Amino acid sequence: MHTMLINKPPDTGSQLSRHPLHQDQQYFPFGPSDAIVCAWTAMETVNRANGCLVVVPGTHKGPVHPHEYPKWEGGVNPLYHGIQDFDPNMPRLHLEMQAGDTVFFHPILIHGSGTNRTTGFRKAISCHFANDDICRYQPITQGQSNTANEIVDTAQRVLKKFGIDDADAKEAIPDLEGVWRMKAKAVSGVRNHL
Repeated sequence: MHTMLINKPPDTGSQLSRHPLHQDQQYFPFGPSDAIVCAWTAMETVNRANGCLVVVPGTHKGPVHPHEYPKWEGGVNPLYHGIQDFDPNMPRLHLEMQAGDTVFFHPILIHGSGTNRTTGFRKAISCHFANDDICRYQPITQGQSNTANEIVDTAQRVLKKFGIDDADAKEAIPDLEGVWRMKAKAVSGVRNHL
């Protein structure tokens, strides 16, 4: 459903290289969550100094929490929404990894990453897979609406940069489901529902 090369830059003092604690399901208009998995692979050594993943064990069994932009001094990157009702006393686990190590996790697991305090970029690959036999597109929730609108606006702007006019961009990507229909690719078998 989704593949990213994450090239976390060294922080220049703005702390924009950190990613707030969030749940990936916030960005997805499909489910059920138990039929989705993320594979996050370190392309080099990943540690606390360069902003490794941090997870909150057991939170995949809970609800999807409300997300919005953190009210951090210096701001936050576009689309880096975070959980606002997070209990800071919950135990966190920092996932330090070597190149090639892969962690698989549920889309409701609360996770994020810290600031890259080194002079080099921190590289990883993140891929989300959804079982097309089980998953279906579903209406977005009230809590997803701001995130969904921002994703759709961003996707439409990208199409316009490639010379597609405003009306055609809005027709190609009318909503969050349209974004994911454009991005989704079958890994094996026949694409049925996603």
